[in-house]
Amino acid sequence: MAAVRLHHLSCGFASGTLAVDDVSFELAAGEFFCLLGPSGSGKSTMLRLIGGYLEPQTGSVWINDRDVTKVPPERRNTGMVFQNYALFPHLSALDNVAFGLRVKGVSKVEREAKAHEMLDWVGLTHNERHRRPVQLSGGQQQRVALARALAFGPSLLMLDEPFANLDRSLRERLREEMREVQRRAGITTILVTHDRDEALALGDRIAVMDQGRLLQLGTPEEVYRQPTNTTVAIFLGHRNVLTAEASGKCGMEGTVLLWPERLRIHKAGQHAGIVRRMVFTGSHRVLAVSLDNGVELDVHTTHDAEHQVGDRVKVEIPAEAVTRIPDA
Repeated sequence: MAAVRLHHLSCGFASGTLAVDDVSFELAAGEFFCLLGPSGSGKSTMLRLIGGYLEPQTGSVWINDRDVTKVPPERRNTGMVFQNYALFPHLSALDNVAFGLRVKGVSKVEREAKAHEMLDWVGLTHNERHRRPVQLSGGQQQRVALARALAFGPSLLMLDEPFANLDRSLRERLREEMREVQRRAGITTILVTHDRDEALALGDRIAVMDQGRLLQLGTPEEVYRQPTNTTVAIFLGHRNVLTAEASGKCGMEGTVLLWPERLRIHKAGQHAGIVRRMVFTGSHRVLAVSLDNGVELDVHTTHDAEHQVGDRVKVEIPAEAVTRIPDA
């Protein structure tokens, strides 16, 4: 049984600009699914269509084999964590989590017990539970928002850029904690993000979107190692994407991706150029090499490699460094 099924979903704005164009896919029960794309790609619109906050112009939304296309958000049994968390400022963290249960008529004893259980899951201390949102850090507010979304046992959890307002170290720690909570709950989850590292780290599968279209769908490894077109490859951070004219030098036709960690720099070789820039990352150095034919390549070397900016070098491109991009 598919936990979520989208069938030929399309949605446009008042100006006539299409925000989502004929998108179809299915999510398995318990899957952690990432919608990845740049700003304006349609990923947040897609989330709102699934949650019922927008109505599609064409197509349908199914959750647990139930057609919910015309069903309002409050009757879809979904939980939502917004980018700004949307917590009630006048309520404590505990009361924020219990609020939805109170609306559903759950007794005070039961809803407080459930709220404490969910806050235990997300790691909020007992002292922090009695503070209002303004007295909590961004990370603590994010934990409260997640606990609130999980409290009533939704069949689908939706996360709209929940880590966007946090600093890098906290963001990385909280996304690990969220993945653990998601696994423990066994809940089907959709995360919207523009952060490729976040999607690659969290997703069982990733859907890459751009300009309202679904460009590629697959596991993190499939999407990263076998991008189906140039747009996906560049968005995922691949810099060595060459046109058909340049790729002829690699013995292949069409668009290709060259893996920087598999390229080699030598004093003698076919592809000559100059080291223009060098960045130390900790585990390796990234050398930007401008070849004499105008192509610029990133090459990864070990941190103790004896190459400096301005050095004349030659780049070896072995067969295992080349992946063809179908541009489908």
